[in-house]
Amino acid sequence: MTDSLLFSIIMPAYNEEDVIEDTIRDLCQHLNETAFHYELIVVDDASKDRTAEILKELVWEFPNLRAVHNPGPNGYGFAIRKGIEVYKGDALVVVTSDGADSPADVAAYFKCIAEGADCAFGARFGPGSTVTGYPPVKRVVNRMANTLIGWMVRAPYRDFTNGFKCYRRAVVDDMQPLVAGQFNITIEMSLKAVLGGWNYAVVPNDWRQRDGGESSFSILKLIRPYGATLLFCLLRNYLMSVRR
Repeated sequence: MTDSLLFSIIMPAYNEEDVIEDTIRDLCQHLNETAFHYELIVVDDASKDRTAEILKELVWEFPNLRAVHNPGPNGYGFAIRKGIEVYKGDALVVVTSDGADSPADVAAYFKCIAEGADCAFGARFGPGSTVTGYPPVKRVVNRMANTLIGWMVRAPYRDFTNGFKCYRRAVVDDMQPLVAGQFNITIEMSLKAVLGGWNYAVVPNDWRQRDGGESSFSILKLIRPYGATLLFCLLRNYLMSVRR
């Protein structure tokens, strides 16, 4: 089954010169030791540092790597949507460029899809996961928000805000059009998949704090976009059910 599937990895990158090379090397070296066929699409989200230059050098070393420039509009969600415009795989997984997501978990996602799952969702806070350096206050807010989202959509899953997920092409097609442009795309994609009735396997995730650079994630700035996206997805699902 693995021989017949092509997996696409979409990695948004903005000003990641301190970590992008190590992240790509670790991921590619790990996946090259597996039987999975993959392409790695790194979307440079108009970085102002040496990220683009580093990518130009790495594409010569890693034939599975494709560097894509996103001229704008910019933002985490827009970068993912740019990658979706060009990916070629039968399924795609979104990973961060800061090395926080484990390459072993990427392979675990691929295995779930190859075995028949429509999606593979990561779970960072539970049995089998190892989380290192996650800010305590952010963790409390994260757990409260994800519990609320799970309750509202009547799903047992509790890590909707975790963008590290894998989807079959049919699921990605079903969630179009994507409208979120920032980190709220994480819940837009996962909510549309769950509300759309697609099945998902849950994989315990290892997560570690970034080794360098600065994160552009801000909880306070995302409260309103996350809330708006949640309501949008619920309304979309309701309207689709009425039409049926």
